[in-house]
Amino acid sequence: MEADSIVTTDLFVSQHMSVLRESGIIDIFVLITSLGSTPVTCLIVVLTAILCMVVRRPYVIIGLLVSTIGSTAFTFVNKMVFQRARPVDILLHEHTYSFPSGHATVSIALYGFLGYMAIRFSSRFVRQVRLLSLAVLLCVLIGLSRIVLNEHYLSDVLGGFLVGSLWLIIAISVTEWLTAKGKINWHMSWSKGQISLVWLGVIMVFVATLIYANMYQFPLLG
Repeated sequence: MEADSIVTTDLFVSQHMSVLRESGIIDIFVLITSLGSTPVTCLIVVLTAILCMVVRRPYVIIGLLVSTIGSTAFTFVNKMVFQRARPVDILLHEHTYSFPSGHATVSIALYGFLGYMAIRFSSRFVRQVRLLSLAVLLCVLIGLSRIVLNEHYLSDVLGGFLVGSLWLIIAISVTEWLTAKGKINWHMSWSKGQISLVWLGVIMVFVATLIYANMYQFPLLG
């Protein structure tokens, strides 16, 4: 009975999202979903690791890898276990199983950890709230994009959020343990060069997302 209610809810949400699929806003969701693609997320992990080395906080990389690699591996195993088929008439061709959503998982695991890093490095409460809100918004939008594009059902996305949250908690716990051991010092004064490096990374990710979407995503829309 519970399984039937989940399927019914999934189909209900998917059908009502069809209105957005027929509107011009679909291109925006393609760009958003590209932020959860493997090439873009791998680039972000590499750039973040480089930044951690530049600011001499290498142990932060451990938490980053725990969150991203752990969640990705766990998602792959679960896809093989459940082997749930994707929705009919998906807009972007995917060849993996549907549950849980890899994009939803990595959105929490990666962008959630980046949000945690930004909050830890920031000393102002107002800025911390803004950074947290931005991270949450981005995660929600990536998850929503998977439903709008008919790549996943609602339960796939929620399952991905759950898996990503689990590994994010583990990663933060590991990072906080390293902090307590004196391996990580979050208090630092950012130089103009370091801030410029962060913005350069943001620009690189933005450009990479546009390139990926135009080369591999938009052509699939026909």
